[in-house]
Amino acid sequence: RIPTPPNTCDVQLLCMKGKAKHKSSDNAIVWKMKRMGGMKESQLSAEIELLPNDKKKWNRPPISMNFEVPFAPSGFKVRYLKVFEHKLNYSDSETIKWVRYIGKSGLYETRC
Repeated sequence: RIPTPPNTCDVQLLCMKGKAKHKSSDNAIVWKMKRMGGMKESQLSAEIELLPNDKKKWNRPPISMNFEVPFAPSGFKVRYLKVFEHKLNYSDSETIKWVRYIGKSGLYETRC
């Protein structure tokens, strides 16, 4: 989320990866990417047209970001997984077992 001033009237966006759109209801540009490889860089350019405003100067809120990383930062690993389910008659040999390690973002903000 990239905040925009409340008096924004038009936004032109250019991004090479993902999708970006201006949400006037939130006064923000929302940029979404499904995947991003390691050691990669992406760029978003925005040209914002503002309406004349006589009010006080706009204080920029921080830029915020939410993300997931397919990695367990804690080093936690599942070494053994066994399934016991008597009510549904699953046996351990019939069950497909897999573990997805995810590191989720807490809150990442930066001020420009």
